[in-house]
Amino acid sequence: MIYELENKMWQSAKDSDKNEFAKLVSADAVMVCGGYRCTGAEYAEFVSNFGISDFEITGFEIVYETDKTVQVHYIVKTTADAPENVDLAGTFHVTSTWENRGGEWTLIFNMDSRIMR
Repeated sequence: MIYELENKMWQSAKDSDKNEFAKLVSADAVMVCGGYRCTGAEYAEFVSNFGISDFEITGFEIVYETDKTVQVHYIVKTTADAPENVDLAGTFHVTSTWENRGGEWTLIFNMDSRIMR
């Protein structure tokens, strides 16, 4: 279930669909991506110009799980075709925390770290 939600979140970023992204990510979520901290609402605005052309999630693991909270870790590899988006391409460790709010899962925390090779 959470794996599918993570995929939907990345697909919405790939599609630059900030409305779909905002359905999955809490407006007050803490997003720490690329060394930058912002809210989910602020990141949704960024998604409208995200600029990745593809992504692949591997190594998906559930780190912690209760009826109300799930924390995951995985590796995502992103591709960006346009030269102005080259900094979005790469391989990253990602951790996300999802919370069940009234029967709906919403992302409340997300952090990535580029894997240097």
